[in-house]
Amino acid sequence: MNISTSAENCRYYGGFRFHAGAKPNACWHDFKDYRFVLPLLELCRDGERCYWACNIRKDTNSDRVMDALLAAKSQESKPQQFSADFLQRIDLPDSAEWEELVRKALGAITSGQMQKVVLARQSTLRADSPVDPVALLRRLALRSANTYLFCFEPTGERAFLGASPERLYKRIGDKIYSEALAGTRPRGDCREADAQYEKELLQCDKEQREHQIVVSDIRAVLDEYCRDVVVADGPEVRKLTYCQHLHTAIRGVLVEGKSDTALLEALHPTPAVGGLPKEAAMRWIFDNEPFERGVYAGPVGWIGADDAEFCVGIRSGLIRRDTLTLYSGAGIVAGADARAEWRELDAKLANFLAVITKEG
Repeated sequence: MNISTSAENCRYYGGFRFHAGAKPNACWHDFKDYRFVLPLLELCRDGERCYWACNIRKDTNSDRVMDALLAAKSQESKPQQFSADFLQRIDLPDSAEWEELVRKALGAITSGQMQKVVLARQSTLRADSPVDPVALLRRLALRSANTYLFCFEPTGERAFLGASPERLYKRIGDKIYSEALAGTRPRGDCREADAQYEKELLQCDKEQREHQIVVSDIRAVLDEYCRDVVVADGPEVRKLTYCQHLHTAIRGVLVEGKSDTALLEALHPTPAVGGLPKEAAMRWIFDNEPFERGVYAGPVGWIGADDAEFCVGIRSGLIRRDTLTLYSGAGIVAGADARAEWRELDAKLANFLAVITKEG
């Protein structure tokens, strides 16, 4: 991928499929291996200040710009209301298939093929009317503090959206900021229960091992592409609406001559969404998961001349007219329990499910 970032202040927005290079199925065809756009209009926020930005060429028709501004203003004054009711849910794999998949993954780990692999589930929900991605994103924003909100809509019939808690990396000039986010417990329904889950998370050997695998891998990548790499003491616990995770911040200074493209290719996928060793885990996922991930767990964000920022496309879903397919994943290492991991999938899905109910 080569994007010209010579134009100051221009930002290209988009994302990558998880398995780049593999032939996409019909659901993900419009997303290609990667897809980035330079928008005609941007509504930007800098602290408490908001402003419009127009990306135009010398030959751009001024009437087109005015038409786009008026259309955006009209849409802003009539916010969409989310009204779909979901009538049916199908999990793939289902609980029995999941237990078999985890058993098979543990066998591969025991035999030395992998140290860790992240398995995913898709939950497909059918609604009684077309699902409006913008209205759903507005609703998701109300329940998703401290997350990256995104909506990626290459055509009018498909949209990928989510509220990801996980940064892949952020670049400000030559400063790189990344993080490891792995190890999960649900939130408690009272302060005491929440504190107990936090204690379990910090003391669980399986969760700590899973987290350190991610920390070590990101550290190794940044050691190759950066100088002055610093890993924060920890891990600490990051609390979200329905989950809490082990979190470790990692930063460095990008070495001269290293590009965003190279750093993206080296970091993705981290063991938080793929596994270790990376190539073996990616191949195992491709060969054994019963669906295509598409952009789920792929890098989603923007890139510019002086800065860039990408999250990991998790806590996300794909809209196809009246169908919403939600994705969740769980890391499998030695000692993992299939039923506990299934409950983790449900915990990660809880925020989205709350949003799409009438009470959400």
